[in-house]
Amino acid sequence: MSQHKKWKRLLSSFVIFSLLASLTVWGNTAHAADAIATSFGDVPSGHWAEKHITKLALQGVVKGNNGLFKPNDNITQQEAVTLAVRFIGKESEATTDAVFPDNFKVGNYFKPYVVLAFQLGLLDRNEEFKLAEANKSASWGEQKASREWITKLLIRAIGQQKLADGLASTAIAFQDGNNVGTGYKGYVNAAVQLQLVKGVTAQKFDPKGSITRASIATMFSRAESQYPVTYAGQLNGVLSGKDKTSIKLYGADGEKTFNLTSQTYITRYDSEKSSTLDQLVLHTNVLIITSGDKVSYIEQLDDKQQLETISGDFVSVIPDKHILYILVQNEPMPITYNDSVVVKDTTGAVLPITSLPKDSKVQITRATYGKSTLALSVTVQSAPINKTGSGKATFIDAAAATLKVMNAATNLEETYTVSSKADVIWQGMILDGGISQIHVGDTITYEVVNSIITKVTVQQTSTTVTTTVRGQFYSASADGKTVSYKKNAGTPQEKLDIKFVTDSAEITIEGLSGTVLSDLIQGDVLDLTLNSSDQVTAIKVVNRKVVILNGVTVRGYDSTTKVLDITSAEGKLISLYLTDKTKIDSNGSSIPLNSVASLLVKNRKITLGYTDDKAVLLQFVYKYSGTVTSLNTYLNQVTIAQSNGTTSTLPLEYASSVDIAGKSSSTLADVKVGDTVTALLNANQDKAVTLQVHTAAQVEVVSVDAAGKKLKLKNSSQATSEYSASAWDLFNDNGDKITLSNISAGQIGNLTFVGSTPVAFATVKVTVGRVLAVTTTKLTVMDYNGIASDLPLGSSYTVSKNGVTSSSAGIVQIGDRVEVKKDPKGQVVVTIIPAVSKEFWKYEASSSVLSVKRVNLSESNIYVVTSKTKVTQGDVQISITQLKDGDKIALYFYQDGLLEIVKIS
Repeated sequence: MSQHKKWKRLLSSFVIFSLLASLTVWGNTAHAADAIATSFGDVPSGHWAEKHITKLALQGVVKGNNGLFKPNDNITQQEAVTLAVRFIGKESEATTDAVFPDNFKVGNYFKPYVVLAFQLGLLDRNEEFKLAEANKSASWGEQKASREWITKLLIRAIGQQKLADGLASTAIAFQDGNNVGTGYKGYVNAAVQLQLVKGVTAQKFDPKGSITRASIATMFSRAESQYPVTYAGQLNGVLSGKDKTSIKLYGADGEKTFNLTSQTYITRYDSEKSSTLDQLVLHTNVLIITSGDKVSYIEQLDDKQQLETISGDFVSVIPDKHILYILVQNEPMPITYNDSVVVKDTTGAVLPITSLPKDSKVQITRATYGKSTLALSVTVQSAPINKTGSGKATFIDAAAATLKVMNAATNLEETYTVSSKADVIWQGMILDGGISQIHVGDTITYEVVNSIITKVTVQQTSTTVTTTVRGQFYSASADGKTVSYKKNAGTPQEKLDIKFVTDSAEITIEGLSGTVLSDLIQGDVLDLTLNSSDQVTAIKVVNRKVVILNGVTVRGYDSTTKVLDITSAEGKLISLYLTDKTKIDSNGSSIPLNSVASLLVKNRKITLGYTDDKAVLLQFVYKYSGTVTSLNTYLNQVTIAQSNGTTSTLPLEYASSVDIAGKSSSTLADVKVGDTVTALLNANQDKAVTLQVHTAAQVEVVSVDAAGKKLKLKNSSQATSEYSASAWDLFNDNGDKITLSNISAGQIGNLTFVGSTPVAFATVKVTVGRVLAVTTTKLTVMDYNGIASDLPLGSSYTVSKNGVTSSSAGIVQIGDRVEVKKDPKGQVVVTIIPAVSKEFWKYEASSSVLSVKRVNLSESNIYVVTSKTKVTQGDVQISITQLKDGDKIALYFYQDGLLEIVKIS
């Protein structure tokens, strides 16, 4: 008789009986009081599954026996089914007993749970009867549950059957994936995808292996993110407040206060360990389990603070109505507040809300959850300033009209907006170009009216002062030493003027690279930049640009008339004149006009630049550069989108034609869509002989040889290499061009490669210091030179703390010591420098050695103090001699050195 028919017959013999509610999942009624325990004698503090066992115990999903959890015992199938039923909140429905087939044996206590599991679809009776039939050596209920069997039960319990069905034919990522039973494959894939289960190692799943109670508790605890169930005493909401003894939770019923006890278990979503109250971030989602008004368990569920910040100019406050007004985009906005709002001035000091300076720029933080939009804090970012000052310019952004000055009197950096009408004066002369004529390092005096700079006088310049004049090009000397131009051309005041040209003068014509003086033609309108010696340092053509056409096809060339006929990539027919001014280039070599006819054969690909009907530039195509839009590894071909909008699909001449810095034997499989590449073409221009992938790596400058034009750099693996930088493009962290003399040892920079060839180097600004303020868009950091800076985070950034990486600034706390820099992709990386707690013993000035009290014999207790090591207490720098035996201190280390010693008051 089939098992299915047996089942139908036996259903008629179901017996209804009452179960004692105090029975535990592990077996008897003798210790019902243990069911509400939050800890077990055999689950010590710090146990790897403590967090999950504690939560499930408080939820009533797992229960102990004689005060023990037995985390290392293997769970049986009947115990696992009982756990699953409790997990989905259906325990009260497990009331029906049954008589099963003789070979399907289940403990009496567990029978109602198994019956309910069959009814709910957590188990398939035919599948389980077959398993029982196949293994007659042990009862079905007391068999140790295998990892694959538990995984199937869990996925069905959380209603993810459809996901498992869709993954049934997908290969399992573990090396022993072939050992997973046919009926379990989709469930294992689903559990891994949902991050509910991991392998016993990174490569091994062990599907037939048994599973411990600690492991199954962890699996079901993680599954709550996929299958939320409301348990008695459990609440979800936003952590709206906290102190040492209580928390405030904003939930469906508004804000309520709950008390904390010494037994409250605190944890975070991104940690398997317990946490401290200080590590819980306000205004984030939390889960709590309570007993009355006391919190037994609290877990922060994410790092997204449900806050918004509003910036504007303070207008007025009406204390009686608890309303303040700010001006946002020239529109008044009312902001409500209550007596708990925190108001701070620019120094961080708390002040009454009635003392907010009128017209000061403020930032208001308020919650986005709940019905209330009360302001939580008001921070004065800047108050109206009227003053005169002097100091050194540290930053200039002419486009944003921003000037930063290190004030000579206070030794603090100040940031100002500069009026568009501000006079910039040098040696009694008003300079054209405004603050663009000021340079970093210039000594200046400045006048500020209502926080806006209205006048700057350059007292001493750190570089050559320049001016700009405009004129019409007339001629240039054959040796390139002078340029003649007409001032006020076409007017009665027209006058011919001549200027000497410096050897390093930069000539710019839009669309044309590598421009030289001989590329200028009569009629060009020029902006000439003159240094303080009245010499030309730069020439820019402002009335003409060169149109560049990539990949055009030669139709024919008449060497008599010098007319070249071409077809553009869009199929347009164009005729252009070649002249003695046309720059003709083939793979970097110049070709005279009278020798080009033999090269301009029909159907040849060229790059052409022209103005009006005259060719300015002619290059024989030997490469394409752009972004990879598609790859075909079977045909070994790549499609490249160039900056001019054209797309080229090229096969690689050889399978090994790919060149990637630091990677030998590269193939097309190593290239990704979105990579920037340069394809070097063969003689027929129909294949790529080399595909150079553009990459970047962050390096440290070891030494600079400016005379030899060499840089010695150290990579992330600490390997040192010397490079010839004579042909490199060099930039600072603002993107401005620099020379080798502007680079110094110890600087961090990004080295750009085209293939395995380095082509550019850009310095990276690294800020190390103490966090003064944190918002979702920026950090304010005081560096170890005492300079405070606002560091924008950008649209994409990462924060690293104790080896854990987050995309939220919420884990950064005021007072944290941090390193802030940009990675090779230009994204901001914030690294929180951990504090090491110690107890001070002594300091030996003669050897500059700090000794701390040793906790255990294996740890170091001496540290070298350098001239760069800061010693602080609070926000004040102190002498190391002020530290006494027994003082609590925190040590911060950076780049293998002792960065700071903090006395903890």
